[in-house]
Order: sequence, then C-alpha cells, then structure tokens
Amino acid sequence: RQGNDAGTQYRSGLYYFDEEQRQLFEASKKAYEAALRKAGKGRGAITTEIKAAAAFNTLFYYAEDYHQQYLAKPMARPYCSAQPQVVSLPPFTEWAPALSQEQLELHAPRLPEQFWEVHGPTPHCVI
Repeated sequence: RQGNDAGTQYRSGLYYFDEEQRQLFEASKKAYEAALRKAGKGRGAITTEIKAAAAFNTLFYYAEDYHQQYLAKPMARPYCSAQPQVVSLPPFTEWAPALSQEQLELHAPRLPEQFWEVHGPTPHCVI
C-alpha cells in the first residue's frame, strides 16, 4: 500500500543478481525492521519485494511520465502521506551478513557514521 493506492505495482523492490546481493538485501531489511520496531515507528513488516532479477523477463521499465518524481510535484505529498520515519539503518558492522572480509569491504558504506549523525533523517519532509 502507498497512500490510497494498493497493489504490487506500488511496492518497492530489490532485485538481486547473486547470492551475495540477496544476503545484503535481506540483512538490511531485517535490521531496519528491528530499528523501526525499537523506535515504535513504521506499520509492521517492511513489504519491499526481494527477488532474483532472473525471475523476470523484463528487468526494468519506466512508468509513465506523470508518475515520475511524483513527490516533487505540487500537492503530491498530502496524497501519498510520505513522511520520513526519522530512524536510520543501524551501522553496517551491526547487521552485515557473514560474508568474506573482501566482500564486506566491497559493500561497506563509503560515508562514515559521523556523516549520518549530522546529515541523517530529520523530522520534516525532505525531497
């Protein structure tokens, strides 16, 4: 569900190309669900679809122009009720799956945690 719209076409999705990506996607989802629950935020389980990209004949296509950047359009935000949760994903080192040291270094965030302490989510809408 996204605002007044319901159905799988409105769901966010992560589509992986290998097992390593799948593990990262699943681990980050689990960690963020836990962070939301701890903060008393969110609306239950995260419903982002996580599937193999190979499961689809068409990997990606753009929606119609009138759907593009809808949150930036006048009067769109009240319609979809998009509001930041003001909850950050915990540090990568706390939720990263059991990967090799080389894989962990490859996927580690490029920005330090100190950056997010200053520039992380705030309790107002930001596009």
